Amino acid sequence: MREGNFDLSSRQMEHAILISILGKLTPVLEEHDMLINVTIDGDLDSNKTLGNIGVVNQIFANLKHVTKNIRKNLC
Repeated sequence: MREGNFDLSSRQMEHAILISILGKLTPVLEEHDMLINVTIDGDLDSNKTLGNIGVVNQIFANLKHVTKNIRKNLC
């Protein structure tokens, strides 16, 4: 994660950070036989990644930002 510059979108950066964090957390969680619940902003790439991680118990979508944008567009 620390090497090089990123010319990626914010969503791609968030996805890269998620993968890095999960890579560090997974061995510890597996060692202690623990699962985690994760809330994401509805990004399909992150959802797909999390679905393939054995220590992820449930994935929740946080749609608060979506409803905020809808309200703004209606006004």
